[in-house]
Amino acid sequence: MITSTWTSALVAAAFVPSIVSAVPHGGHSPGKGHGIAADDFVSVDGFKLKDRQGTVYLTGLNYWSCMNLAADDHVGGNYSRFITELDQMKAHGVNHLRIMAASEGAPTHQPFRMYPALMESPGNYNEAIFVGLDRCLNEMSKRGMRATMTLANEWQWSGGFGQYVSWATNNSQIPYPSSWNLTANPQRSEPGTGWGNYTVEGVDAESYGNFTAYANRFYTIPKCQEWYHAHISKILNRVNTVNGRKYKEDATVMTWQLANEPQPAVVPTEYLGPYSLELPAAPEDVIIPWVKNSSAYIKSLAPKQLVNVGFEGKQGKWYFQAVHNFSTVDYGTTHCWVQNWGVYDMLNSSATNLEAAKSFATAFVANSSEWSREIGKPVFLEEFGMARNNWENSGKEYPYLSSAGTSNKDEYFTTIIGATMNDFKSEIGTYVGSCPWAYGGLYRPEIQHANAFGEVWAGDPPHEAPGWYDLYDTDEAMNIVHRQQQQIAQYLSKGH
Repeated sequence: MITSTWTSALVAAAFVPSIVSAVPHGGHSPGKGHGIAADDFVSVDGFKLKDRQGTVYLTGLNYWSCMNLAADDHVGGNYSRFITELDQMKAHGVNHLRIMAASEGAPTHQPFRMYPALMESPGNYNEAIFVGLDRCLNEMSKRGMRATMTLANEWQWSGGFGQYVSWATNNSQIPYPSSWNLTANPQRSEPGTGWGNYTVEGVDAESYGNFTAYANRFYTIPKCQEWYHAHISKILNRVNTVNGRKYKEDATVMTWQLANEPQPAVVPTEYLGPYSLELPAAPEDVIIPWVKNSSAYIKSLAPKQLVNVGFEGKQGKWYFQAVHNFSTVDYGTTHCWVQNWGVYDMLNSSATNLEAAKSFATAFVANSSEWSREIGKPVFLEEFGMARNNWENSGKEYPYLSSAGTSNKDEYFTTIIGATMNDFKSEIGTYVGSCPWAYGGLYRPEIQHANAFGEVWAGDPPHEAPGWYDLYDTDEAMNIVHRQQQQIAQYLSKGH
């Protein structure tokens, strides 16, 4: 469970000063334009990351759809958009992208998915999507960007654990929770441009509890683990068709991630903490041996690259430390979602609402840094986000129109990114960077048009409202990300 420091930090969260712009004076800049040599691997050194140039601070972005966007047109790709957005991110100092290296298909078309899938059925891959992933890594390498490669997913938007379970149980029906249906009302007059809406629990959707109970069977079904390990081997041993590098021998791949947000399997009798997010200790939880076995398998195949779990950290201190405290897990991860976790309301314009989010985030960073220090590992804030000022869209045709302002989002980003930076520079800090969710780049809801596979490739994945957490190319949040890179570059140039 989370220690008492959680509550006290929520009450007395320190003010985080605004991030100021600075010009780097040498040193290992997070946004420096050097390409990545195939053998320049990142390693963990105490509570820092290092490569040949010195200390690495991760100025990251989530760009989960990379392999699909980079693929050819006939499989729904948009290569010109991919290149444009990669250059946009590079121009804002981004040196790390978290991308999917897995998606799973089904015998019949399933909703809420990345399509086409990389793995259409166990062991059967869509080579055109694999080539898209090759292109992602090659173009990232040219721009000095490293990757977190996510190998599976708790959630339905890529197929994920649930699809593995379905495969292993005679293609049983996945009990999908509330998810975004792009073809639902409201629609627009032009085909393929509809807004869509969420399915409804009890009507055309199951509860999240039912879904996670189904998906978490993945941990214990031997066939699921056999297929998962085979996928790991397939990806790690892939030879990039563009540059000839084997993935497991390419330092562009900084980290292999077990899964996106793997959830504990033990359902507690009560939830703990001020927002009922924390879970009591459960040493019998099958997620723990799964992490141990999976991370050890990856390390046996790719000892030069890093491994992390993809864990959120909302579950509290005990679970955070239990899943990260293995020698085959190199650093911790955290995700911070103030709206999803009931701290923040995107339709509430009050200062109190925003201050609650900022205080929660600051406390979350401080506490998780302490948990990481206790087990001797760095930690990376690899997901966080905030909606636009969507109260401004009240009564309009779509709640997530991009015309809404971003004053709350900008203040929140300044606070949470500032907290990770301050922790990085602290003598007792363990954070090594931040990675907002998610880059939508050129996408806007107002101009969305589903492709032949029903995809719009917003920053939000297919099971969530497009435009909810998107970071657009012109958003002030991207300037906040950039100033982060500049300030850390200046800090590192002074010998820290």
